[in-house]
Amino acid sequence: MKNYIFGAGFIIILFLAGCSEPEAAEVLEEMEQLEQDMTSLDVKFEENIEGETLSGNGVFDFEKDIDYYNLGNFALYRDNSDFLMETAEGEVMESFATTTADQEELEHIFNNQLGRMKMPFAFFVSIDPDIHNKFDMEARDEDYVLTYNGDETDIEELGRGIAEQTLRITEGSERVDFDPADFDIDKFTLEMVIEKETNHLQEMEQEFTYTFHDLTNDQNYLYTYSNHNDAEPIEIPAVTVTAEDTEPADAETTDISEEERETLETGASDYLDALIQATVFQDAEASIERLPDTYSEEEKTTEAETQRDMFKDIYIQNTERNMQGTNVTEQEIIELADAVMYALSTADYEIVEAQAESADSIMVTVSIEGISDTSIYQEVDQELLELIENGDITREEVDSKTIELLIEKYNAIDTLLPPVELTVHVMQNPDGSYVVIAQDQYLAGFFQ
Repeated sequence: MKNYIFGAGFIIILFLAGCSEPEAAEVLEEMEQLEQDMTSLDVKFEENIEGETLSGNGVFDFEKDIDYYNLGNFALYRDNSDFLMETAEGEVMESFATTTADQEELEHIFNNQLGRMKMPFAFFVSIDPDIHNKFDMEARDEDYVLTYNGDETDIEELGRGIAEQTLRITEGSERVDFDPADFDIDKFTLEMVIEKETNHLQEMEQEFTYTFHDLTNDQNYLYTYSNHNDAEPIEIPAVTVTAEDTEPADAETTDISEEERETLETGASDYLDALIQATVFQDAEASIERLPDTYSEEEKTTEAETQRDMFKDIYIQNTERNMQGTNVTEQEIIELADAVMYALSTADYEIVEAQAESADSIMVTVSIEGISDTSIYQEVDQELLELIENGDITREEVDSKTIELLIEKYNAIDTLLPPVELTVHVMQNPDGSYVVIAQDQYLAGFFQ
């Protein structure tokens, strides 16, 4: 009988050992291999950077080397080294890069922008090859939930690597020099959900706040993955606007005359000045006065009013999205937007200089005395905590009280931060109009 009991116990032990969950590192290594062998993939994404939310979807065909990146109001296609942009109106434009350098910069920005989305774990491994061993894992229903548990040094290394990639995209440069004294990580979390049965990554969420050169950058990313190896084929649309239609510059040289250079630099500076007036200061009339003469009077009015209205509308839409599920009203969000616009109107700036290499590459430097958005949120958080601890508000009232306090703080702005100089990439379109590649390049100075 004893032998029977011992034997049964031994079998139970073997059974339990066979059913035990794998280690986090094993799950990640298997997922990483599957990621590298992937043939196609669908991704839904939501990226929140400094309060501005971008959402859309991507489809990636690794076998044919084709990418599709949809932001709603426009979509990008990459077919090997060819790039297309499709507008909401259905126009499909081919790349206007006319030199090898322009093409390489376009590829660099595009690939870095999508690299983390397409192969997120490979992106992290490129920064920290030992990252597999720095996760806690919890089994939850049909999935494994892995949470990054790196120590302070690990977080600093990983955070710096992520920040470098972000700044490379923003500045279009191959490398960014980091002085540790100028870089601080305020928050970093990383969570991945991996399906048990297939070991495919289902979801990745990252929250990251850092300060570089006294500018705070707040990033939240949420990527949801599906149709692993089974995504729908990407149909490349027919081009409706070709590079030949635009009379591009000579593809063999980037040389421009001194007169052309001065014209581009003046036009780009005036455009950025006008754009800041329309967006940050909500002043369409001032924007119209500053827009370059390459715009007709009608085009000036349309550009200024569109930029003004779009800037505020996007802020309201993003806030509404972030406040979904709360008891905050539409009117409260509108009042908050008005307060934010007022606070921004107290800021100051100066266009310092511009340097043009071509119509596609005009770098305008702007000096900005902005508002401390970070301090406002810290003050509101502290006041909310005190109100809750003192029993002055219930948790159900927190959301509305948050909006109320933010409105008060923004309307009471009376101090600006010391000036910071930022470089903004401006391009001239073939029709003589201008465009800023990423408005975050200057907004980061106004919202600090």
